[in-house]
Amino acid sequence: MAGQSDRFWEELSRTHRAAGAPTLEVMLAWGRAGDPPVVSSPSTVNDWLLGKTIPGPASRAFFLLMVAELERRAAERARGGGGFWTVRDQAWWERILTAARAERAPRSVAGPVQLPTAGAVFVGREEPLRRLMGWLAPAGQDTRAPGPQREREATARASSSASVLEVTGMGGVGKTALVVEAARRAAKQGWFEGGVLFADLRGHSAGQDVVAEEAVDAFLRTLRPREEPPSVPAEKVRRWRTLLDELAGQDKPLLIVLDNVRQAGQLAELFPCLPHRALVTSRHTHTDAIRHRIVLSPFPPAEAEQFVRLRLAEPGHGQVAECGRAVEAAHGDDVRRVAELCGWLPLALRIVVAVLRTEPDRSLRERVDELARTLLDGMEDDDTDAEGRPLTVRACFSFCYGHLTPARARAFRLLAAAPGPDLSTASASVLLGVSTDAARLALRGLAGMHLLERSQRGSDRLAETEIEHWSMHDLLRLYADELGRAHADEDKREDAVLRLLHRYRKIAQAAASRPLITPADNPIETLKLHRWVVVWLEMERVNVVAAATSALASPWLVDLALELAEFFGTRRYYAEWARLASSAVDACRSGQGDRGTKAAALRGLAKALTGLGRFDEALTALNDAVEAAAPLDYRLGALLAQERGVVLERANRLEEARNCYETAAAVFDRAGEPLFLADTLRHIGDIWVRCNRFDKAVSAYQNALMYYRVNADKRGEAMALGSLGVAQSGAGHHRDAIEFLETATQYASHTDLSIYIDSLYQLGMAFHRAGQPQAALKELRKAEQLAREFTYPVDTLGEAVKQPGLENQLVEVLLGLGRVLMECRRPQAARWVLTEAVDILRELGDTQRLAVVEEVLTRLPRPLHRKQSKRRKRPPSP
Repeated sequence: MAGQSDRFWEELSRTHRAAGAPTLEVMLAWGRAGDPPVVSSPSTVNDWLLGKTIPGPASRAFFLLMVAELERRAAERARGGGGFWTVRDQAWWERILTAARAERAPRSVAGPVQLPTAGAVFVGREEPLRRLMGWLAPAGQDTRAPGPQREREATARASSSASVLEVTGMGGVGKTALVVEAARRAAKQGWFEGGVLFADLRGHSAGQDVVAEEAVDAFLRTLRPREEPPSVPAEKVRRWRTLLDELAGQDKPLLIVLDNVRQAGQLAELFPCLPHRALVTSRHTHTDAIRHRIVLSPFPPAEAEQFVRLRLAEPGHGQVAECGRAVEAAHGDDVRRVAELCGWLPLALRIVVAVLRTEPDRSLRERVDELARTLLDGMEDDDTDAEGRPLTVRACFSFCYGHLTPARARAFRLLAAAPGPDLSTASASVLLGVSTDAARLALRGLAGMHLLERSQRGSDRLAETEIEHWSMHDLLRLYADELGRAHADEDKREDAVLRLLHRYRKIAQAAASRPLITPADNPIETLKLHRWVVVWLEMERVNVVAAATSALASPWLVDLALELAEFFGTRRYYAEWARLASSAVDACRSGQGDRGTKAAALRGLAKALTGLGRFDEALTALNDAVEAAAPLDYRLGALLAQERGVVLERANRLEEARNCYETAAAVFDRAGEPLFLADTLRHIGDIWVRCNRFDKAVSAYQNALMYYRVNADKRGEAMALGSLGVAQSGAGHHRDAIEFLETATQYASHTDLSIYIDSLYQLGMAFHRAGQPQAALKELRKAEQLAREFTYPVDTLGEAVKQPGLENQLVEVLLGLGRVLMECRRPQAARWVLTEAVDILRELGDTQRLAVVEEVLTRLPRPLHRKQSKRRKRPPSP
């Protein structure tokens, strides 16, 4: 389809020339003389001939009459000159007209469009916006800017072998507004069927930048909401590249917008290849990493004046009519003075105009005179302050701040002290120490003066006050922070931040207190609070990590790292967990906490690093933990040796892992810690099973079972009995295996639902190995039903609620069930089960098992009809 518009314009122009290039008046007269008469306008027909527009449905009749007459005249001129002209009929012209319309018609965007909420009508920036649209336009979609503009855009497209364009400029110059407007227009045109994604990298804000793997994680969750991204950063990036290739192969280009980038080189792995595109905004020029760029300066004077006029008169406030009349009545010099006093900078103009709109009863000239006095008093000889910010901007902020009520001024100062990139209304009310209604009133007042930006994010399962979020431009935040430090005693700033940190910690503690679920429990009632906490933490985790690593939270840093460990581990946010745990370790090394606290922090760091696949670093952290703990508690040292074994086992260094387990077991034996010893013996048994040394595994499991029984640990007995059954089954002792596993299911049915499901699964597989397929199917079906209910319990509204981290158990059961169904020669049933397992494996990012199962599916016959899956509707990601 590419080039159909150009072909249409070329054929029309050629026919017009061959007909003797009749004038617009002559061609319009043809229409008036028709039967029935049809009309058009001179500008419309002129745009057709100049290649600016394609005739629409309303112009079809006139267009067909016009080209029929042009064809007739062209043939007559050719015969008179001894030449030849092939007359094309109306059907031919309708075909190329339809093709051209189809090419230029906006295509629907199949993928997600995630862009910040549109604010006021976009004003100005015609030249850079035209360049951006020309660069974004796909082949054959010329934006048709006239003259030199069109040539520059064609050059931009021809040279866009690099798929990344950078918009640079000083803070507050409007980089984000420009690229978001371009992205929104491109999405409306349907140029990016794969979707349009946005990420704020926070490169110029206080705190830590968003790293590449965090942005990749967010993009993967957006594009594939039912798939869990891999935990290892390198695997995440590999999945991202694979997804980009898949979209390209489906002819679904993707546009990503990366806002506030500080170091583009660190984000190179995010950048896509053609046909995808990326728009980057930054205050720095990255000549090495990015070839194409637009340097944005403050508004040209004419655009700045237009901005002021439109903003003063735009609707949305009670004083609209007065503002509109004031603008009309004012001399143009007043508008020009506002623009000049703000240095033509969009951020300053937006804020100052918002203040000017608050006093409609005063004349515009009077308000502009006040603005001039305030700004001139605030400026010094230099053009920038100590932070490199333009003094014009600082003076504009001061002018606006002077118009705030005391309550709003206090809120403005305190909001800058909140850790993290944004704040919910509920959290803001805690920070400000007022009711949520009073907090929302203050926040909306600040947003009305463009000192805050409002957004909504998170699950609709949360209250409106939790979903509604507020953020501040980083230049404004720096200014508010300076004011906040100057008024710290008056605002009781430290107490306010501590209230907010207490709120975050209270919810983190709730996340750490998840109860054990037994088969007798109601999973919904048992998990109700925990589910709310998980959804809230999913939404607020960036703010929570920022709060946990802030200076005032340092006394709780290690506790917070431990309390959040289950959430980060279950949700596979290992990078953020490692960052938080690393901060806790640094705090301990600087003198906070005792040696035991330091050892606990290092253990948490080791677990996070293990999840990232950084096994050597995890082992180093555990070695440091051993050094910190050795003088304190030899049992803690033994636990650390056991954890070293876990890391080594994950790294497939099985002999070293077994040595660590045996060292820990010896210490626990001498110390009289039978339950710790039993746990370690089970680990040793697991190593022997992986080495196919089932006799030694049975011995280790039997010893573990003895210690559990002596200490009346029914849960431990269930696990040991299940492990014994697996080892006996692997050794070919099927009768013993079934006996052990049947006993394990009895014990687990009263203690732990997860162990109960695993025991049923292992019992089913033992029956399968023993040649009893029907018994195997019976136990596996039980396990499947329980695993499904446990992984997706139904809430009080009848909707399945995903419990993160429990899907691995369900997929194991499904794979086992599929294997037995295949052995029973029930390929269709096996296909349905294994297809569901494939879906879950994709979510888990388990590419190794996924490849094996997909290969098995290729050998199974295709289903003859569509079967309704038993799987419940899956809830959206929080």
